[in-house]
Amino acid sequence: MAAANRSKSIFRYISRINGRTRNRSMAQVPPTEPVRLDGRKLEGGGQLVRIAIALSALTGQPLQIEHIRGNRSGKKGLKASHMAAVQTLGELSGSTLVKAQVGSCSLGFYPPLHDQVQSRQTNTDINIRLPTPGSVFLVFQALYPYLLYSSTDDQIRLSIIGGTNVSSSPSYDYASQVLIPNFARVGLPPLSVRLEKRGWASGHGQVQMGKVMFVIDPLRKATGGSPRAELPSIDLHRHQRGKISQIDITILAPDDHLVEVDGDLPRGSRHDDHTAAELEADQAETVREFLERQVYRVLRKQLKDVPLSVFSPEFSPKNSTSESVPIRTHTTEATHSRSCMYVLIVAHMSTGFKIGRDALHGSLKQRPKEKPKNKKRQGKNKPREDMVSRVNGLVDECVESFIRELYDTEMQTTADPPGTARHRPCVDEYMRDQLVVFEALGKSSGTHKRQDSESHEDDRYWSLHTQTAQWVCRQMLGEDSLG
Repeated sequence: MAAANRSKSIFRYISRINGRTRNRSMAQVPPTEPVRLDGRKLEGGGQLVRIAIALSALTGQPLQIEHIRGNRSGKKGLKASHMAAVQTLGELSGSTLVKAQVGSCSLGFYPPLHDQVQSRQTNTDINIRLPTPGSVFLVFQALYPYLLYSSTDDQIRLSIIGGTNVSSSPSYDYASQVLIPNFARVGLPPLSVRLEKRGWASGHGQVQMGKVMFVIDPLRKATGGSPRAELPSIDLHRHQRGKISQIDITILAPDDHLVEVDGDLPRGSRHDDHTAAELEADQAETVREFLERQVYRVLRKQLKDVPLSVFSPEFSPKNSTSESVPIRTHTTEATHSRSCMYVLIVAHMSTGFKIGRDALHGSLKQRPKEKPKNKKRQGKNKPREDMVSRVNGLVDECVESFIRELYDTEMQTTADPPGTARHRPCVDEYMRDQLVVFEALGKSSGTHKRQDSESHEDDRYWSLHTQTAQWVCRQMLGEDSLG
């Protein structure tokens, strides 16, 4: 199918809902020319697969992907969470799957031909269980565009069992406090998520399956049952980020005492110089309390380096400082293990958008470890400094990335080209790539046209994930799908 004609197929196929999937050989697949994607392109990870299969199921275009996750340093190919999304979309759309198995570096996704499709009612109660605590939100990312266009007028309940706080993926906290509010801000239909149980995969032997429930309003429900329900035009060039009016903090950590020592403290540790009162205070404070205190302290300190122009006027008068910006604890929750620690910082913007950055213990950037000078002192008695350093590393990682998201000094050194005006994206780096597919679908309906803006989004802030999402959309929907 020519790229110029691909965008016309979206609403031609939105009635393809529900059905049964088949996993067959290539010889049994209808001879329709598929869109072929190289899984090594740009970011070259699972995001490419998720967006591609969502658009294939939605538009009816057959799809073939090679070298899946080819840019990953570890194991290549499909993971269990990718397979959950592939199989669910295949079942909903009645598609034929080829080489759909964990570890496969190739995938064929073949929706039924247009003349073989019958309008079907989407299952409004979908349940998915991952075999491991992989990210439930990456599975949701693949399913959500398709479910938006379902033929039902009822809400869809999507339950996924897996990981809710997993490295390199959105957490429940980020999804509920940043992702979903930003979806609503750009005009997507009502969507909610409820946490039923947290799921962790800390990398330290701590594995716990979690569960979340999404309640999705399809476009037909949101538009009163219109058979040609369309996404709103989402043109992020027209949206400004605004100023900070409030900052929220989420803390997940164990309620173990910060100091856990059996017997006497190791000789030569800093505790030799502590008074009895100081030691008692250390042992009384929990890891969660210490983590929350450190986040407040480091964040307040780092905010002083952010220009006052970033804050709302009521919090940045000429005779004031950033200390007047409200910082509150949104959530503080005890976890079951010292390996399960998490921090999220969210800025509320004057335009209604949310800017978030988080950090998960176990997924921090690794720093070289110092070799102990005396191995005999390294035993079951772990000094306070061990947990303190782990907490400080988590705090520093989260706060530093949050501050860069508010004001990146490196980006300020380059002036805008003559005759242009650019602004930073209205959402954070990790949110930006989540919106690309909805931008493309809104524009590909043919009824929305980009309006001229005095200022345009600065593409220097686009991550490799955002660029990858844009590339996939153009391959599947046509070069003009993103303007």
